[in-house]
Amino acid sequence: MGINRVMQNTNNYKKAVKWLDGLNQNKIVPGLERISKLMKIFNDPQNKLRIITIGGTNAKGSTSYNLSNTLMQTGKKIGCYTSPHLHSVRERIKINNKYIDKKKFSEKLFNLKNETTKNKIKITYFEALTALAYLYFSEEKVDYAVMEIGLGGEWDAVNVADAEIAILTTLGLDHTEYLGNDLHEIATTKAKIVRKESIVITGWDKEYHKYIPKSKELHEGKSVKEWIQICIKCLKLSIQPIISKIPGRQENYLNFTLDTAHNEQAIEHILSLNNNYTKIIVGMLQDKDIESFVSKLPLNSTILACNLNSERSASSEYIYNICKKNNIRCKQFVNVKEAILSIKAEKTLITGSFYTVSEARTYFKLEGYSEL
Repeated sequence: MGINRVMQNTNNYKKAVKWLDGLNQNKIVPGLERISKLMKIFNDPQNKLRIITIGGTNAKGSTSYNLSNTLMQTGKKIGCYTSPHLHSVRERIKINNKYIDKKKFSEKLFNLKNETTKNKIKITYFEALTALAYLYFSEEKVDYAVMEIGLGGEWDAVNVADAEIAILTTLGLDHTEYLGNDLHEIATTKAKIVRKESIVITGWDKEYHKYIPKSKELHEGKSVKEWIQICIKCLKLSIQPIISKIPGRQENYLNFTLDTAHNEQAIEHILSLNNNYTKIIVGMLQDKDIESFVSKLPLNSTILACNLNSERSASSEYIYNICKKNNIRCKQFVNVKEAILSIKAEKTLITGSFYTVSEARTYFKLEGYSEL
């Protein structure tokens, strides 16, 4: 490819990402009306796919990543859609672990832009990427599309498609402003990814099974590996689960462990693996239940509260004050880099938002830290 063509593709990609980022201004309004209307314009590409939808509270990303890798053993084309991303937005849309290329990303996004403008459909950032994923996977004729729910289930854009297999990982309090204030309300909306003809695989306690709509089959499992094993069996495939670590999840570098955790269940799980951290670097977004998160932090650790490079960042002062209220030692830092630089050789956990881990990986220059 000539240098002029490369530069043109790069410039188009930057313009596409700029338009996409602008959609963040569109307030999240729960509902499938916008994505349904948009998909209909493109002749409902999602209906041409065999879809495995991953919902729940925690472990959705790990399940999607490892299930996709496992299914690749069949030699078939496996589409995988996940969120959020650590460094490049193209991480979210992959076929056989390869990111969608910049040219196709830009072309499809501009096509979506034109149609939404012409038809006056005010879509969100997540809806645009979900539509792009369905279009791309359909055009590339993937054999399976592994689709991770972004928020909730019932009104999530991914749920515009009918799931052949619906995996409900764990259940916990999350996005309460949209999903409800207790586990019963949250279970009700998360379970709506299930269709009458779906095969359901769940890690939920039996108490919450009553919220799962009637389906073709229901199977229970307790871990990512078990959910994938059951999925393989349901698809009648002769392969074994592949379980590997994802960048930014239990990722070790020098004396640091990097792992995202945006709610109390997630941080509890991380600390159950190892709670012997001298220091914990924490950055969070405003819309998370930071008080519940902080309440799970160990009293014998020092928390390094950071501002994040995001308009949605909770201030380090806000995190500091919550720590203080919980009698947890805490120091404030202007950003993740400054917190890292304050560490000598102490065993340190870097956690909280994806932004926190992304900024740490960028500072350490870990694999995949920059736009590809």
